[in-house]
Amino acid sequence: MVINVKIVSIAGLCIISAILCKLFASEGKEYALYIKIAAAASIMSAVLIYISPIAETVRNIFSRAGADKEYLTILFKAMGICYITQFACDICKDSGENALASHAELAGKISLMLLALPLFDALADLVDGLI
Repeated sequence: MVINVKIVSIAGLCIISAILCKLFASEGKEYALYIKIAAAASIMSAVLIYISPIAETVRNIFSRAGADKEYLTILFKAMGICYITQFACDICKDSGENALASHAELAGKISLMLLALPLFDALADLVDGLI
């Protein structure tokens, strides 16, 4: 029940923010951008509360499977990189800076590749052990 109330609140915040952005779009685009950033930050902070139960469930799955905790850490870091990169790209696109959004996206992809290097190393060891 709490989740349903929370999503209704978030949806309401989005609708009100969108209306305010349209109202301020003709007078001052910088105010609309500030409203978008504040709304996005508020929504992100509200959603972060629900990450804890998800993280605990994933931890339980990994522990039952007997997987290495390093893989779980990589998974959570990858999710964080994806969310932060998407947030930055959306803000850049909303402010009309598509080139910056592309660069942020490239940086996020490179960060994910660097983060995944230990997985590739473990995969190479596994393949080497099988051969």
